Amino acid sequence: MAQILDLKGTSLPSIQIEKAGVRLKNNAGDLQVKDSADSAFKKVTASQFETTNDTALVINSDAASTGADWKITVARPASGQTADYTLTLPTSAGSPSQVLTTNGSGVTSWTTVSGGGTTNGVLIDTTSLAFNSASSVSMFTLPANAVISQVEVIIDTPWTTGTATTTVGISGTTSKYMGSNLVDLYGTAKDKYVSTPNEQPNASAESLIITYAASTSTAGAARVLVYYSNPA
Repeated sequence: MAQILDLKGTSLPSIQIEKAGVRLKNNAGDLQVKDSADSAFKKVTASQFETTNDTALVINSDAASTGADWKITVARPASGQTADYTLTLPTSAGSPSQVLTTNGSGVTSWTTVSGGGTTNGVLIDTTSLAFNSASSVSMFTLPANAVISQVEVIIDTPWTTGTATTTVGISGTTSKYMGSNLVDLYGTAKDKYVSTPNEQPNASAESLIITYAASTSTAGAARVLVYYSNPA
């Protein structure tokens, strides 16, 4: 009998599911699911979500349409699709600069870009260095079999005092790609120091780092550019 009496909610702006349950509410044609106090939204869990509209999912925190609250819309093609398919997301968020690829059956994974699709294509990575940087500054992961052709340090703001030094390499071999004797952090703005390491490619990926010895300087900024080829 209680279930029948609860149907009286159909004549009101909302229907409450169970005595202390959530409310289903009509808000100018939109169906909202609110808590029992009608003060906050509650999540909806279902085994499958389906829409008959090409625009399948709109992500928006409160539909305020303000500068900090723009929508993200996930949609299917309006035409041209010839069969159903499923996309399975990767197991992690991936690493910087990786792209999402598929195995041809809809299972996606993160993949490191290889030379922009061109054999031996030259790529450039840039890392900032400042007078107050940490002693070890992470750069990027050099792909397996990639070759570094050149390393540049460009001074934007010269260091003012002290004896700061810097090298470019990997953990355990911190000067592998540029030694401290090749860089003068106390030069002038726009000075460029260049190293051509001529190292053999490594069969394993390498995590490049800047090893920095700080000083008493209160100013100083530079950019470290690594030019490398990533054979396809």
